[in-house]
Amino acid sequence: MTGTGTVTRRDTPYGERFTLFAEVLWIGLLVAAGSLLLVTWPAAMAAGCAAVRRCVPDGPSPGTARRFAADWRAALPGGSAVGAVGLAVLGFLGADLRLAASAGDLPFFWLLALVIAGAAGAVVVYQVRMASTWSSTGRWARPRRDPRGSAMLGGAVLVSAVCVWQLTVLAPLVTGVLALAAVAVDRRNASGLRPGPRCSNAAGA
Repeated sequence: MTGTGTVTRRDTPYGERFTLFAEVLWIGLLVAAGSLLLVTWPAAMAAGCAAVRRCVPDGPSPGTARRFAADWRAALPGGSAVGAVGLAVLGFLGADLRLAASAGDLPFFWLLALVIAGAAGAVVVYQVRMASTWSSTGRWARPRRDPRGSAMLGGAVLVSAVCVWQLTVLAPLVTGVLALAAVAVDRRNASGLRPGPRCSNAAGA
């Protein structure tokens, strides 16, 4: 860190983009660990999005895990309620699909399954957008109305689901990429190119 308080730029053997990618994967592992209780996954995603906002490709960011844990604890009270509601809705949709499947040769079952899958995806997108707008100084609130941004994030959720379906072991890593996508969607309408704060080196690992 320089005397003016800015972070010294550090080059890596594989370039800046690879460094950011590695950072996002590390954040994904933290988000996965924070989501183990299921109802805590919105809090974990909120902490992950906060970690992404602090980072640009300027080298490793010591203290990521510690700051993630602090954000996770701060987001936990409201995030657990959000997670419980989301899981209840997803459970209801899953029960409906199972009931329809057990009914036998139901006409247009594929259409019903598609509608239920779309509704489940909308629930996930809504909660991810809530998590991406959370801050440690604010409360959980409804995300601003942004159909285009929600559609873009829905595409990211769909791609993430396909990746996990193809290779389940990717699940812990995909969450970090999803957090990056959520932050990018929130920032896409910002006036000008204003990069977020660089990863601070002031904190210890």
